[in-house]
Amino acid sequence: MSQLARAFRELKRRRVFRVATVYAAVAFVIWQAAEFAFPALRLPDWAPTLVVVLTLLGFPIAVVLAWAFEITPEGVKRTEPLGEEATAPQARSSAIAVTAGSALLVAVVAAAWILLSEGAPEDAGSAGREGKLMVLPFVNLGPPEDEHFASGVTEAITTRLTGLDGMGIISRQTAYTYKDSDKTIQEIGAELAEAGVAHVLEGTFQREHPSDPSSPVRVTVQLIRVADDRHLWADIYDEEWVEVFRVQSEIAERVARELDVTLLEPERRSSRAIPTDNLEAYEFYLRGKEAWGESFWPKRLLSSAELFGRAVELDPEFALAQAALSQALVRIYFRGLSDDLTRAAAALDAAVRLEPGLVETWMAQGFYEYYGTGNAEKALERFDAVLRSQPNNSDALGISGGILRRLRDWDEAIARTERAAELDPRNQVRVGSLATVYTLVRRYREAGQVWDRMIAINPYNPTFYMAKARNYLVWEGDREQARRVLEQASNTVGIDPAWIMSFSRQLIRVLGEEYAEALDRLTLKEQSDTIYYYLAKAELSGRTGRPQLAAAYYDSARADLEVAVRRGATAFGRLGDDLALAYAGLGRKDEAVRTIESALDMVPIFLDTERGVGLADDLAEIYVRVGEYDAAIDQLEYLLSVPSWITIPLLRVDPLYDPLRDHPRFQALLESER
Repeated sequence: MSQLARAFRELKRRRVFRVATVYAAVAFVIWQAAEFAFPALRLPDWAPTLVVVLTLLGFPIAVVLAWAFEITPEGVKRTEPLGEEATAPQARSSAIAVTAGSALLVAVVAAAWILLSEGAPEDAGSAGREGKLMVLPFVNLGPPEDEHFASGVTEAITTRLTGLDGMGIISRQTAYTYKDSDKTIQEIGAELAEAGVAHVLEGTFQREHPSDPSSPVRVTVQLIRVADDRHLWADIYDEEWVEVFRVQSEIAERVARELDVTLLEPERRSSRAIPTDNLEAYEFYLRGKEAWGESFWPKRLLSSAELFGRAVELDPEFALAQAALSQALVRIYFRGLSDDLTRAAAALDAAVRLEPGLVETWMAQGFYEYYGTGNAEKALERFDAVLRSQPNNSDALGISGGILRRLRDWDEAIARTERAAELDPRNQVRVGSLATVYTLVRRYREAGQVWDRMIAINPYNPTFYMAKARNYLVWEGDREQARRVLEQASNTVGIDPAWIMSFSRQLIRVLGEEYAEALDRLTLKEQSDTIYYYLAKAELSGRTGRPQLAAAYYDSARADLEVAVRRGATAFGRLGDDLALAYAGLGRKDEAVRTIESALDMVPIFLDTERGVGLADDLAEIYVRVGEYDAAIDQLEYLLSVPSWITIPLLRVDPLYDPLRDHPRFQALLESER
């Protein structure tokens, strides 16, 4: 017998081939399990590769063990050379499993030890292991007309990173407060320390030939750790404009790897999706997104809709643009700039048809249901779908937090609103909503702290001062503290009684007489909002003993309000309470009560807690003004039992309730706090 034949026979006798076969089969099963299970366990991207390498290294160990040893009834023994007493078949069969299993066990234990020593990624609230990431606005190195390109690349990268479950991303609105800032990275980090910003991504954008739509572009990026200003990664991308989607995806994925965030396969596919093949349509979309970022200005809001409309004209299959167009048109409708939702519905239908599983489509659906049709429950379903895909989407968190307030799920509303403010700490709407919900649930100290923070961020917004002053009134009935806050506002930004009237009647009633002289000097030409000019003049004229003048101003407000509310249900829901006040001031009792009750019927408390309790507060005011004192006290008793603006300290200092001071039920109400 040849040497080769003897060797082959010996390998068969020692079950080496069987061990190798069993080992390979089990290893393959382990590889498949690792491929599917490891991403779900949020293990690093290299974890499956590690298992493959270790099982391959274990293979020769299994072969050597199979050659050298066998399991016999007497235990583990060295395998005797050919010619010695044969080993029992059952024992040798067991040896196959034990040998292969031992080697695989060594490989798996080694893999587990390495992975556990690395540690699992933190929860979705952090970027990697060390806090949140903020993408600063990319600097446009080209002419000003290219600004939307730099803005668009910034937003696209931010959106892709927000879509990764392991990333905590500071929102675009907060990031853009640092646009063109000369602050250092560490100074920015210090300002956002409470939000947990640990890393910053910054970059530049430049087109080689600005006048050429297909010009090559250069994008530079660098990832910086805030704590020590260390540059963790930097790169330069010189690409054709047609490759912009790939560049955006590569940057997002590289940042995720640098921060040890594992990408799930659906996230990877989503990150690499190409939204349109029409680059001209994409440019109009970018211009629209830039305008949308400033949509608090009506002109920019209208411009965003026009630009999104041009994008979908060029590419009707562009789902992102269809969803964005629907959102813009819904906001135009909600703000009273249009009374037609037809185009918004058509754009939404197109987005749903093209990309029903797109997060932006779900956002547009939520927008349409909430701000368009007023269906809070259906809107919440859509925003919940967004949050299942993107738990750190600050817009979905903030809007759904507002919906939950209206649906009286206060605990979840507070949790989402807090999270939205944490991810967007310089967004005045998000943080202001947090302070508002704290006030409604009577957490006044926390509300005051939030308003202090907002005043520090933007000392030129009068709303923050008025909100802080009102917080002192409802918290402790502290007129002196409220007065000081408004004095601070007057010295910093300037403030007039018409502004106060539009924000809070309580403030104008408690402190308004101090503004009587300023209001006398105020002229209509200085006020674009004539309604609150007239109402403020009427309130303070009445307070200073000039009833005929007050009636004249109430009548002027009534005339403007009656025209305004004819625009539709949305306008009536917003201004019906002011019209009721004007009627009450004119002594038109039946019209005043009917108007405020109709407004409350449109927005009942069980459908919309926040607006509903505001209207219930207004109803109590109207009842007092028209002499229906018991009905007013009924409303006050109810408002004291639910989250609202009404408190016992406020009732003690608000002169509106002076006619009730001798009423036994009102006295009992004031004594109930003691």
